[in-house]
Amino acid sequence: MLETITGGSAVFKLVYVAYRGVSQGDPYRLVYGVDSWGNVCDRKNTPIPGVPLSGRDMSGKKRTLHLDPGYYTELLKTHIIPSFSSDPDIVVCLSHCPNETLSSSAEVDAYMARTNTSLCRYDTSAYVSDDDICLTPVKPHTSVFWRCIPDSVVMMVKGMSGSFTSLLSGISGGSFTQKVISDLKNTWVEILYLAAIAFGTSVVVVVLMWLLAAVIIWMLIFAVIAFSIGASGYSWYCWYRFDTRYKGLPADQQTEAERERTQTWLIYAAVTSAITLVLLLVLLIMRKRIQLVVQLFKEAGKALKCVPCLLLQPVWTLLILVGTVGGLVLIAVYIETSGQPNVNNQTQTVSYEMEKSWEYVRWYHIFGFLWISAFIVACQDFVIASAIATWYFKRDKSSMGCPIATAVWRIIRYHMGSIAFGSFIIAVVRLARLILAYIQSRLRGKSGPVVDFVLKVLQCCLWCFEKFLAYLNRNAYIEIAIFGHSFCTGAKKAFLLILENALRVAAINSIGDFVLFLGKLSTMAVVLVVGNEFFQGHEDVNFVFVPLTVSCAFAYAISHCFLLVYEITIDTIFLCFCEDCKENDGINKPYYMSTDLLNYMQKTSKIMNMDKQKKKKKEETDLATV
Repeated sequence: MLETITGGSAVFKLVYVAYRGVSQGDPYRLVYGVDSWGNVCDRKNTPIPGVPLSGRDMSGKKRTLHLDPGYYTELLKTHIIPSFSSDPDIVVCLSHCPNETLSSSAEVDAYMARTNTSLCRYDTSAYVSDDDICLTPVKPHTSVFWRCIPDSVVMMVKGMSGSFTSLLSGISGGSFTQKVISDLKNTWVEILYLAAIAFGTSVVVVVLMWLLAAVIIWMLIFAVIAFSIGASGYSWYCWYRFDTRYKGLPADQQTEAERERTQTWLIYAAVTSAITLVLLLVLLIMRKRIQLVVQLFKEAGKALKCVPCLLLQPVWTLLILVGTVGGLVLIAVYIETSGQPNVNNQTQTVSYEMEKSWEYVRWYHIFGFLWISAFIVACQDFVIASAIATWYFKRDKSSMGCPIATAVWRIIRYHMGSIAFGSFIIAVVRLARLILAYIQSRLRGKSGPVVDFVLKVLQCCLWCFEKFLAYLNRNAYIEIAIFGHSFCTGAKKAFLLILENALRVAAINSIGDFVLFLGKLSTMAVVLVVGNEFFQGHEDVNFVFVPLTVSCAFAYAISHCFLLVYEITIDTIFLCFCEDCKENDGINKPYYMSTDLLNYMQKTSKIMNMDKQKKKKKEETDLATV
């Protein structure tokens, strides 16, 4: 109840912040700019008291022009981005930028009469060679995001930013950027085909993980063991070869470099042997848990076969997330343009200044952005966990109904506060990381190495803490989906359950995650091979790697969406299995687990009982001997 009230209060504040921003902000100030008298370009403006040149109709005049031609040059030197609502020099709105070089007052007057474009203050009819009154000198300008920028500055920026592309263009014999755009334009149909192939490949990968989980996992383990042993053997062989060679050299030829090379390979051999030994011991200890990983992969395949629409859940989440982020960005634009006009009585100019309280509003909106995005992702995790938990604890799995719709209803009706609270914690940590990154950027070049080191350590600690909380939250949502607990109770039960099954969790998170990563790489490999064949026959493609890179990026994203659902499904089934073993005994309280999982548990129990009996007999024998 407290979580719901707290979440509702925070949502009300976010709505109020959005209302204040929309009611006071004006995105046109950001898009088209503002002149020095508070007139927003391309708008009908209302007069500002004490400013005679305000309140003008600027419809059709979408561009801003700084009368001081050195304004943008100074910006390049200082690297300081000015506020879009206030500028230190005179700015005017005009319909189009000057595109000629005019050297005399008569030429400028003739240009203004011919084009009906004023290059001076609104209260000046004739040209005056003064950059506080008119543009001086008049040089060609280019419109960039509705700002008139001198061509010399534009060419300077292009020169600074085009070094790499110029190098590539020189190698390829033309404009690199134009060729890349041309390649994408000529191959967009094939890229869509490859995206469809990636979709089909991802489905096949999911099916193969269900059917061939044991083969894939054990082959992976044997490959890792073979590689480790091979690396150790090769390192010892190289050490033996160099050591024999070094000892066979005459004393005057036994150089320091030869001795260091021998010692280096000895260190390599010792390290690889130690890693191999530790790896073999870990696999020996975890061999029974690895079988559980295999079984969980099979169970996840069965669950997704019963609820196949879960594979599309990341698509709906992405669409909702994109729409929500777009709306929040629009509100942020309103907030950033919510300054009030501040009149300079001496110059009768206007600058828009944000109230001090709005600095806190800005940060609160950033926090809301982080919170809402985390909340949407958390809802996805809960929907998948709830649907899989329903499948697991359903004895008659042929009558599943619509578990996804049921999960959405459970969020709205019961668990909105719990999910909001869990995402709130994640948002707080992310905000702390954001503030720390802001402090780092402000202190860059001004602080000593000790301060830089401390800030980097703090950033690393916060990153690790965020990952830990994200993992704990996901398991807490699974517990909430199973029992309907509050967030704190669910997080506590999930944490204790993970501790009780630490070795099992380690096996799932190491082997399972790596297998899923291999699934993503497999999808990318298929797209890479097929795409290479697609683009070989294209004579109009300059760089084959361009469409291939885009296609592989799409393939990875599509595969990630599918296998993310598979990952959450495995985690959910594992916690359901642990809770099933904990709450039921298989006799008075029948298990909910499938026959395969039951066989695994019974086999494991027999082995554990045999180990206990052997240990007991050994103790009895030792006592009898004494």
